[in-house]
Amino acid sequence: MDDRLAAVVVRLLGVRQALGDASYRDAVGRALQGIAAAAQAEAERRARRHRPVRPGVVVRFPLGRARANQRMARDPEAGR
Repeated sequence: MDDRLAAVVVRLLGVRQALGDASYRDAVGRALQGIAAAAQAEAERRARRHRPVRPGVVVRFPLGRARANQRMARDPEAGR
């Protein structure tokens, strides 16, 4: 197991022990969202690098903006 992955697991278990199951589930969910966001950013970076030569119609979805709005709705202090 990678040292960074082990550190994440240890941190999550510490959250569970110190703050309880609800906080642990929330922390796990947020960690998974972070992993998904990093994977999506890398996939988009690779897609830009390898886009086809001929032009086409691309519909961009405002997922990044939607996530930011959700974070702000949950925690108005997050954007500061």
